[in-house]
Amino acid sequence: MALKNKNQKRVNNFSKIIQKRSNRKPVPIWKFLPYKKILSQRPNYLLLADDTYLEMMNLPGKDLDFLNADGFDGSNQIIVDFYALLSAYTPDFDILISQLPADTRVQQSAWGQRLNEIEKELSQRISDQRRTQLIAARNWANSEIQTDINIVSQVTHQEYTLFLYGETIKQLEERKRLFLSLSRTAFTPTPISVERKEMILRQINNPGDRLELEEF
Repeated sequence: MALKNKNQKRVNNFSKIIQKRSNRKPVPIWKFLPYKKILSQRPNYLLLADDTYLEMMNLPGKDLDFLNADGFDGSNQIIVDFYALLSAYTPDFDILISQLPADTRVQQSAWGQRLNEIEKELSQRISDQRRTQLIAARNWANSEIQTDINIVSQVTHQEYTLFLYGETIKQLEERKRLFLSLSRTAFTPTPISVERKEMILRQINNPGDRLELEEF
């Protein structure tokens, strides 16, 4: 489903790669990714309309300011590894840039566990002073949970999603292992939950959402 690389000669300079990418026009993503279903068996690959397969993985961003704190080598190594990846990984892959709600489920779960602990202790025989402390702690935890809920509804962030393709599941798994082994410091792909994949697919199939596709 990706736009095919027609064995074009790889550019031999990273600045030329950036120049080439900047001249591309965004692909209409809702025309790009017709799919049939998300497979129920982990890691929940997508079955595409042409009976090929797709894996989606998250690409966490890199803090170049932090990497450069000890000198230029940190960010420079990422660029070197990125170019090496583009040179060595020949199958097609794409990176989707999208605006998604902030994910605060981990924080909400942590505060929920803390609330359970507080409620359990409140149900026991304790001193008035301790009860007052726990009630204050319960109010604080509820406030933090509500803050996390508000963040989900009000805050979005730019997210990068890797698309890998295979004619068969076996080929897709082989290409996935190859990409991960070649990524080094350039990318650190992480799995995406089924719910997150569904959210991305909803955006993909809504032409009103502005999504950008970077083809490699």
